[in-house]
Amino acid sequence: MGYPIPKDPRLLGPFQPMRFEATVEECIVTYGEIPKDLAGGFYRVGPTWKRPTKQGTNGLLSMDGMVQGLVIENGRADFRNRWIRTPKYALEQQHRKSMFAFADGDWQDWRNFGLGDAVRDQFTCGVPQGTSNVNIFPFQGKMLATADSVGAPIAVDPITLDTVGIVPWSSKLSAGIHEKAAFGDAGFTAHPKWDRETGMLYGWTYRDRRPYVTLHFVHPSGAVETRDLDDAPYNTVAHDIWLTPEHVVMPFQPFLVDRARIAEGRSVYSWEPDRPIVLALIPRHDIHGPVRWVTLDADPQYVMHTMSANVEGGRLTLDAPIFNRPPFPFEQDFEEGDEVALFFSIAKSQLGRWTVDLDTGKTGVEQLSDRPSELPKVDERFYGQGYRWGYQVGGRVKRSGMSMNSLVVTDMRTLSDQEYTIRTDQPAAVLEATFAPRTPDSPEGDGYIIVPVSWWAENRGEYLIFDTDDITRGPITRIELPFRLGWTAHGHWLDFRS
Repeated sequence: MGYPIPKDPRLLGPFQPMRFEATVEECIVTYGEIPKDLAGGFYRVGPTWKRPTKQGTNGLLSMDGMVQGLVIENGRADFRNRWIRTPKYALEQQHRKSMFAFADGDWQDWRNFGLGDAVRDQFTCGVPQGTSNVNIFPFQGKMLATADSVGAPIAVDPITLDTVGIVPWSSKLSAGIHEKAAFGDAGFTAHPKWDRETGMLYGWTYRDRRPYVTLHFVHPSGAVETRDLDDAPYNTVAHDIWLTPEHVVMPFQPFLVDRARIAEGRSVYSWEPDRPIVLALIPRHDIHGPVRWVTLDADPQYVMHTMSANVEGGRLTLDAPIFNRPPFPFEQDFEEGDEVALFFSIAKSQLGRWTVDLDTGKTGVEQLSDRPSELPKVDERFYGQGYRWGYQVGGRVKRSGMSMNSLVVTDMRTLSDQEYTIRTDQPAAVLEATFAPRTPDSPEGDGYIIVPVSWWAENRGEYLIFDTDDITRGPITRIELPFRLGWTAHGHWLDFRS
């Protein structure tokens, strides 16, 4: 059965779906050359529209995941993109049509996220509804694709991008936002952190019922340590954390998830700024140790993605782009029937810092830059060890939101910036970058930054490689693809030399 692509803001402009699988070997280099000392893969995943749901709608989080991979070795780059063959995807491929409907899937407006419970029938009973469409990260020699506490991680082969399957330790994970549909169904975060030395993966799940958060620390062997945060204050969207030498720092912010709202005709998400922001300092090396709860002394604000953290002289600094509000539509801003409003069009963020005096518990908030920025990244070899260099996609204020157009490197010691403008007025999407080290043992921040750009109006894609010695000189390499890159949310680098 064929379908027209709907005239839906979620599927227009930079969000036009890349509905085909492609293999481009020996990608064309239009400028410079690929550094010979780079060996690894840059993988990204995002929600990709393949067909409407049974209800004929297009909730972003119900769309199937597609992984894109750029593998670099010996001065050559090969590109592939493949559908992630989740149980949901496999069922619908078998029947060659949509088989799923969702509790929030009847809405044709901004309230439809595709995050409501699946409406079960004889076909979908026992089939997990997860789509693995938010992030992909390295673990156990594979790339693991996840949604945000919806479905267990799916392993992907880093060379072929073939789906290997649900990770074998999935049965040790707890349920996420939805109840488990089958053995091995579970929830897992979209933004875990990891320790290069030990191989430990620091993950969790969150949900709208107590316990609101369950920690899952995964060993390289597949052993899983688990703890419920029984005294968590409320049902926050626990999207990201900071990792320090001693703690996992999880923010509870008044961006809430609650499936019961759907039955009341409201979005699954809410913004309740009268609630306090509460930080959980969880012992990193003793998952069952005492949790310290700290209430942040701050006006309403929101961190969607963390950069990194430092601890110096008893002072904990938590760095991130800080939003004035979550970049999602809420009932206080939109009426029933209003069109979808997407991400950076309704909120803006600047690089900021939350501080905690570990001796006294006193907290503070600092704004570090006036420049709009988001999608922070770091040298991930140093997760949890403190850091100096931060990378962001920068932009400019545009009405009540922001337009993203540049790469920014910040020295977090001096707060000095380097910036390179990638686009001016051209219609294009500057997507989240990644850092790749020059050598496996090079100092923090010494290497390359790879930025994917979708020149969607020109129907072409591009990867830009910058040398961290000085990004203001512009990209040292431009790798071109003969089609636009589909929109992807997040991804990571896997180094083949490690």
